[in-house]
Amino acid sequence: MPRHVLITMSGGTTSVINATLCGLITGVREHLGPDVRVLAGQPGILGLLEGNVRDLTAISDADLARLYRTPTSGFIGTTRVEPVDETWRERLRQRFAEHDVGYFINIGGSGTIQQSRKIGELVGDEIAIAAVPKTVDNDFGDPAFSDTYFTPGFPSCANYWRHKTHIMNLENLGACSHDQILIAQTFGRQTGFLAACARLADPQREMPLILLLPENLQTPAAVVARLQEVVAARGRAIVVMSEGYDVADFAKRFDASGQIMYGSTDTTNAQLLMAACFEAGLKARVFLPGFDQRSDSRFVSTIDLESAHGVGRHAVRSLAAGERSFFASVCRMPTALNGIGFKSLPFADLPADMHRRLKPEWVATGEFDVTDAFVDYAADLIGEGQIAVPNSQQGDFFAY
Repeated sequence: MPRHVLITMSGGTTSVINATLCGLITGVREHLGPDVRVLAGQPGILGLLEGNVRDLTAISDADLARLYRTPTSGFIGTTRVEPVDETWRERLRQRFAEHDVGYFINIGGSGTIQQSRKIGELVGDEIAIAAVPKTVDNDFGDPAFSDTYFTPGFPSCANYWRHKTHIMNLENLGACSHDQILIAQTFGRQTGFLAACARLADPQREMPLILLLPENLQTPAAVVARLQEVVAARGRAIVVMSEGYDVADFAKRFDASGQIMYGSTDTTNAQLLMAACFEAGLKARVFLPGFDQRSDSRFVSTIDLESAHGVGRHAVRSLAAGERSFFASVCRMPTALNGIGFKSLPFADLPADMHRRLKPEWVATGEFDVTDAFVDYAADLIGEGQIAVPNSQQGDFFAY
């Protein structure tokens, strides 16, 4: 009797996360055969524990093609739950046995890898487990970027911020008589990958653009002083900052897994910086995009979409070949299509903390900027840029 595949999602979503799901479904059909069912916890691991499991086995090729280009996690849902511990053991074993699960695949970020490892410890060798990456923050993997070149979702969000920086520049240029400074805040609790991508809009450094990166934290006084210099010279300034770039202390809220929810706090670092600007006699306005930066399908990168799908297929291919307890990673492979390949990294070989930051050589320390080396890295991931994505109002996204 075949043992089936269970898929879950956790954490924040992306504009290409369903491409990974499609890659997993396609991989099951290619490598595990027609008798193996594809199941999904809805939403996530919480859905499994509560008995809400959806069977995706019979999804048609036409619907699979539509789902491939559908952003965010509305199809099977995602969760943020407390860290897995011993109290989960019997419930997990019971649910896995109930659905005859032989393969468990968890799509998520660094916390999801830890969750997957812990689930493996609780259920033992009964089930083969793979963690598959997604996060717009690009903040987990090896610091050398050799085992994990990027995380699916990041290139498309990078493209989003390239576009928004162009728009902010036009807005700031026209409104600087009364809004001298325009401050935008990106995702990124501890890292500046997305804020750094604003430089993609201005690689020649012609805009009055200031980047505030957690990897190069300056005092609020130093930031305001630089803004005063730029406004005096150019009459205006654009700031793109990571949400975790600390300007001052403020009350923070946390999700069930213990991570700061910057999108749910009473204030933001961008607003605190705006207040500091007004105190210094500078007029400023704040731009605070939320979930749209990780889900706006108009800016999907072709490389991102194809890599998200490919890493899903790779994960199932590895499971079918007998690998178990591993992280399926996107890596640099010059001989492959788009220079992107995939590898399986055993959980046992991974560090306890998978978080990473911008490479030191990518940060122009003290200059409120990144180096050309980072621009080259990020621009390569955008490739040809956005693709033609169907309009949901026309019914072209997958109908949930």
